[in-house]
This record gives sequence, C-alpha cells and structure tokens, in this order.
Amino acid sequence: MNALISLIGNALSLGAGTLVGSQAALRTTQNLQPYPMPHQLAQLLDHSLRLRYLQPAEVLGMYGVSAGMTVLDAGCGSGLFTQDMAHMVGAQGVVHAVDLQAPMLTLTRRRLVAANLLDRVQLHLKSIFDLPLADDSIDLAVAVSTLGEIPDKPAALSELRRVIKPGGRLGVTEEMPHPAYLLPGSLQRWVEEAGFRQVGRTGSPFCYHAIFVNEK
Repeated sequence: MNALISLIGNALSLGAGTLVGSQAALRTTQNLQPYPMPHQLAQLLDHSLRLRYLQPAEVLGMYGVSAGMTVLDAGCGSGLFTQDMAHMVGAQGVVHAVDLQAPMLTLTRRRLVAANLLDRVQLHLKSIFDLPLADDSIDLAVAVSTLGEIPDKPAALSELRRVIKPGGRLGVTEEMPHPAYLLPGSLQRWVEEAGFRQVGRTGSPFCYHAIFVNEK
C-alpha cells in the first residue's frame, strides 16, 4: 500500500509521462487484485481537476435523489457526494454512508458537521458485503468509482440488491482516471447478472453514469 501511495505521488510530481506509466501499472494491479483507494490519497477525491468534470449535485439529481428519500452512499470516501445527498433528501430523509476505512468516515463526519448536516446521515464502518441495513430499505444506492475496487463484485451487488427496494435504483458513476475504472459493457454485465436492469446511461467513456432498476 505504501508503494502504491509513493507511485502516485511520484507520478504527480514528475508529470504527464510518468502519470501515464503509473496509470498502466495501477490498472494492472487493480485488475489482478482490486482494493479501495487508500485514505492517504483522499485529497484527490476533492481535487479541483476532478470537480471540473464531476459535479455531485448534478449527478445525484440525475439519479433522482429527492426530499424524503432513504439513500445509500456505497463507498462514501471523503463524503463529497454524501454532503449533497444529505442536503437533497432534506430533514425527512436519511443518508447511509458506508466505507471500509475509518479515516475516510472521519473526513465525511467533519464535512457534515461543518455543513450542519450530520443529523441526516448515519455513518457505517462496514464493507458493502455486510451492510447493516434491513432488506428493501433503500430507495436509491449510489456507487461512485467503487465497484471496480471490490474483489467479489457478485457478492457486493447481491448485498446491494438485498437492501434496495423492489423497483428502487442503483446509480453507478465510473471515471477513467480511477485505476479501478470499469468499462460500460463490463459494468452492465456485472450489474444485470445480479438482478438489476439498466434503464439509462449518460456521459462519455471518460466519465459516465449508469442507472439500474432492482427487478425483484
């Protein structure tokens, strides 16, 4: 893990050529043994370059987040999307933010406290394989650059399907700069094999957003 952090840091320092080589190495490693983004790199999630092509409120609006909903941020990271989710569901809604790494949840908590939104969010230090949620309790789950980091995708998608209501939705965003990026066709195959149906996709190969319905 330390080697990974060093590799990315060196790439950012040395320029585009090194970055391309590092991307290739990271993608190969991710394909062979998927893993979550290390919390030491959390600042990249809020980087201004990322926010030029990925606007959380716009994406969440497209996925259908609205007042009064119960939503899940699967792999919340630093809470970039969690904050806008909490704002959009309103005082009557609930956001469940799940992450494997305690430091990521600490960053999410700080962000929510600063925005005065913590009362709308339940933070869970859990994997997506073992969600502390009841069956059919979630209106919408969102996974932003998360599924590619998971070694056992069928198990994770099965657990997401368990907690999402019949007819509820799963929104998936994938970004090409992320080493765990999933191609649209691969994503659709994984998710539909788990019992969802894709009903829409927008964006570009660089960053796309796909919407699936739980066909229970």
